[in-house]
Amino acid sequence: MDKFRRIGAGFCGTVWTSPCEESVHFGRAFKREDGGPGRSLLNDFRMHQSVLEAREKLSELPGFESSSVHIYVPRFAEFIGPEDGWWNSNLEYFPSGYTACNMILSERIPAVSQKARELLIDRYCPSSFAAEIKTSEANEDCLIRPYLGRRRYNAAAHTRPSRFKAFSLRNYPLHLDQMEELGLDAADLVHYVEVMAEALAMMHWLAGIDANDVEFVLAPPRSAEKTPAVISNKLGDHVMWILDFDCCNRLSFDIDGVDQAVTAFFKNDPFYPRPNSSSALWAAFRRKYIEVSNDILQTRLLNDNDKDDIQKLPEAFMQRIEERI
Repeated sequence: MDKFRRIGAGFCGTVWTSPCEESVHFGRAFKREDGGPGRSLLNDFRMHQSVLEAREKLSELPGFESSSVHIYVPRFAEFIGPEDGWWNSNLEYFPSGYTACNMILSERIPAVSQKARELLIDRYCPSSFAAEIKTSEANEDCLIRPYLGRRRYNAAAHTRPSRFKAFSLRNYPLHLDQMEELGLDAADLVHYVEVMAEALAMMHWLAGIDANDVEFVLAPPRSAEKTPAVISNKLGDHVMWILDFDCCNRLSFDIDGVDQAVTAFFKNDPFYPRPNSSSALWAAFRRKYIEVSNDILQTRLLNDNDKDDIQKLPEAFMQRIEERI
């Protein structure tokens, strides 16, 4: 079998996959804890499990069903420690010099289509090396980060030829002004922020976590699924995925928990809309977050003595965000 191929890297560690379609590991991602200090893959795994369970619970609530929960979460999460027997038969597929370590094995998020990659390259890559980027194997591993809370400060500068040969489609940050520039429909942008709002409410009130430093990406659905979650536009058929839970923390259902969630909101990359980036998108995000939060809490708090106080927390979360803008 071919060696595993590295498809990403972050502060927590490196991410690998098997390029061999005949391999039992094809379609899986391997996230190694070989990055910076102070990050925990075990916490990532536990929080990932909480989010998977929360998504399942959300699909069982009145008014929801599996097909109407729009956020995608990688499945099959499994934690593998450095002493696990898995390494005896699989360490050889990593490059020479790599050792056993903590690792998460999960479903791999599919890469963005070639047509969508070429659209981004033609529009935003310096023409002097666009052809090289189009044939680069590394840039086939394209996921798009939807930065709906930020516009580029000097968009015109990004259209001028660059003297630096640096352009990557891995975790490509697509800002709000770029989405508009590419002609994505306003309805699609509203869909994106509503999915984020649904996911954030799910993480806060079902998973009970603050969603600190999670990542949203646009990428194809698994196995060419056709569900209401799938958007079809210039970026091809895609859905919104969520990943990277290693910095998440448990959340208390009180005003201290709200403050913790607000801090996490602003520490994250600018995925979420802001009132000052687009009032229309913020209004859609706010409305959906409150709606889903209320649906969750009304079901969860049937016998809770603090029900009235807890049901006020989603609105308090939104108000505190608006006060800080």
